[in-house]
Amino acid sequence: MQLKYSITENDENQSFFAERKTIPYFGVDWHYHEEYELLYPIIGTGVRIVGDSMEYFNENELVLLGSQLPHLFKNEINDSSREVDYIVIKFKPYIINAFVDNFPEFYKIKQMLEIARRGLIFESMDSYLLLKDITRICELRGADRIIQLLKTLVKLSNINQRRCLASENFYPTTGNADKVDRLQRVINFIAKNYVKEISLKELSDLTFMTTNSFCRFFKERTGKTAFQFLREYRISRACQMIINSRKSISQICHDTGFNSFSSFNRVFKSVKGLSASEYKSKYKRLNNL
Repeated sequence: MQLKYSITENDENQSFFAERKTIPYFGVDWHYHEEYELLYPIIGTGVRIVGDSMEYFNENELVLLGSQLPHLFKNEINDSSREVDYIVIKFKPYIINAFVDNFPEFYKIKQMLEIARRGLIFESMDSYLLLKDITRICELRGADRIIQLLKTLVKLSNINQRRCLASENFYPTTGNADKVDRLQRVINFIAKNYVKEISLKELSDLTFMTTNSFCRFFKERTGKTAFQFLREYRISRACQMIINSRKSISQICHDTGFNSFSSFNRVFKSVKGLSASEYKSKYKRLNNL
């Protein structure tokens, strides 16, 4: 598995890609592409990595991804009790720029697409209200299809309840294939071994660097230290377990690689802004609404 450039193949009679997919699990490739992307998970949850952001994602969380922005949506295959169902729409910048650059009425869309270089996530309720519009894009053909895309982008641009995913200082740097592959090896290793103790030397050896060089390399590429990234990955997995399993908080602490419950709670609160037990209670309340 490598961070790779993804080529989107469109039907020769269509200017952009739009499809509703039902598959066993979300993909395993960390990738980027020229197109902007709208991704709407109807059924399916997991870990979402966008640039230097790593979070647990839920159903009905629409995400708009900018051009060249590395991303990965992944659930644990062994945890999956049902197929995932999602809509993905990809459109090249030149298609939409033909409208937003020439018509001042589309300035809000232009502004939104500029912000989307960091990835944008929309509140679940706002996303759900747009599900019908997004589904129609997949169903329509001809000129109606691109008109529906524009209508949907107009509605999205008027939603104020949205936030960026990647940090403000994150910029896609996908041009050096060797650096991309080295970073991917590290991310793959962390994803596979996050329950175990991971040393800085193990990670630096994967990239054939000294530990000092590796630390600089990883921070430059992700905006985080390797151990910040590891901690956030563990907490993302903990969130997934809290929502999708009946395990106790202490068992989840053990299953995500933390040596002590106090350490787990301290890190969880620093990453999520509340303790693991508070997170569990909050999810139960929201789920019962």
